[in-house]
This record gives sequence, C-alpha cells and structure tokens, in this order.
Amino acid sequence: MSWFYILGWFPSIVAVSGNALVVFLIASKPRLHTRPNWFITSLALADFAVGFIYFPTNFLCGERSLCKNEIAQDIAVLAIYSSITNLCAMTTDRYIAIKEPLRYVALMTSRRATIIIALAWLIPLILDYIPALCTRLGKCYLENKALVSTKMILFEILPCLFLLITTTQIITTATRHRRRNALLNSQLQYNKPNRQRTKGHAAAKVIVIVVVVFLSCYFVELYSVVGFLVFSSTPSKEVKDVISFFIPVNSAANPIAYALFKRDIRKELQKTYRKHPVPRPRSSASTAV
Repeated sequence: MSWFYILGWFPSIVAVSGNALVVFLIASKPRLHTRPNWFITSLALADFAVGFIYFPTNFLCGERSLCKNEIAQDIAVLAIYSSITNLCAMTTDRYIAIKEPLRYVALMTSRRATIIIALAWLIPLILDYIPALCTRLGKCYLENKALVSTKMILFEILPCLFLLITTTQIITTATRHRRRNALLNSQLQYNKPNRQRTKGHAAAKVIVIVVVVFLSCYFVELYSVVGFLVFSSTPSKEVKDVISFFIPVNSAANPIAYALFKRDIRKELQKTYRKHPVPRPRSSASTAV
C-alpha cells in the first residue's frame, strides 16, 4: 500500500471535521452572519466536499479498484475546482474591503455577494463537470490536448496568478494603511500607538495566510501542469501521490487559519468551548442553618 493511502486519511478527516465546524459555527451564531463570512462559509463547504470526496475516491478507485467508471473522480475534481473558485471569490471580497473600506458596503451588496458566490460554484460545474460527464457517458468527445490544456489554464494557472497578484496588492495596501494609522497615532501622542490594528490589516492577515497555504500546497501541481503544457510531460506516480496528498492538506489548513487568525470566529470558538467555572463550595458558616 502506498504511503499516500496511509497518510492521506488524516488531512481528509481534519478537512471534513474542521470545515463542518466552521459552517456550523457561522450558521448557528448570529454575530457571525456577516457578508465576509458568507464567502468563508461557501469556501468551507467546498473544502468539506474536497475532504469528504477526494481522498476516499482515490482510495476506492485507485487502491481498491472498486469504481466501475470515473464519474466519481469527476465529482472529486469538481470539488477541487469549486474550492479554488471560492477562494478567488473570498479574495475578491477582501480585496474590495481593504482597497475601498469606505465604499465596501455600497460595492459589496448582498445581491453582488450572492452572484459572486453562485458564480464560484457554477463556473466549474458548467465548464468542467458537465463536459467531463458528457464525455464519460459517451455523448461527446472532449479529451483532446487543446481542451485539456485550456481547462488547466482556466482552473489552475489563471487562479494562481490572480491570487498571487491580488494578495500582493492586499499586503501593499494593508501595510500602507497600518503605517498611516501608526503615524496618526504618534502625532496624537497616544501612550501605545501600535497597540491597535486596523480592521484592514486584520482582514489582510487571514486572506494572506489562506492564499500562501494554497499556493504552497499547489506548487507541485503547478509544476506538473507547466510541464504538461510546455513539454507535454506526464507526471510520475510519485508526483501524483504528492499532489493528491497536498490537496486535502490545503482544505484542512483553511479552518485552522480561521480559528487562529479570524477574530470573530476565534471569539465564538472560545465562548463555545470555554470550560464552565467550577462552583465554589459554600462555607460551613453559610451552610449551617
């Protein structure tokens, strides 16, 4: 049995349990019903699907050879691409919030947020899963190299470039805002000018961590995609195992990032799982009647 089929269960279990907890927490806590958390919920659902579908499908179809067709694998790929497009949607929301903080409410209305989230799910469904399903059922043939290359560019190369460029802009803008606020605080002679962080800086920290983890986990995948597009090379089984291992690792890391670095989710987690104080025993004097 390959090391992948031994170690792959752990990140998949963490991805399922962690993202389920995030979805439950946001859905059950009214304070978390904010527009930015809509995007986090949508991404958590996609990451939950990755953890629940991707590795079990690889295990059953690859190790056990129990799959009669590859439709289950197409669903797993749909979950992966949905996670990528939802991450792009969440990054777009945070970019607007940090770049235009005074106009964010007017720009990111409920209707626009709903449209962006819907597109994050519909784009991989329409452009990847439906054509793949059509091919699996023998109704059409869409497996030539040009179409496969187009899909790789659309769902892997372009999202990574978008995330890299947008996150760089977020870091630059948040750093500029932090320096400006620190200068204003020093001019106003506060006792602790660096104690408070701006909302933009706090929001930037979460999205930067999530994107950095994503790019790190997908580095080998990008390397294999570039090799296929440029040199028509096929990755070895070992490279495929590494890629397949880091996909659920990325989905497992996101809820950990929310719990550690997103302030509102962290506070609600602390309230939910804080131990109840042990009641103090009453003194003999108070108990004597």
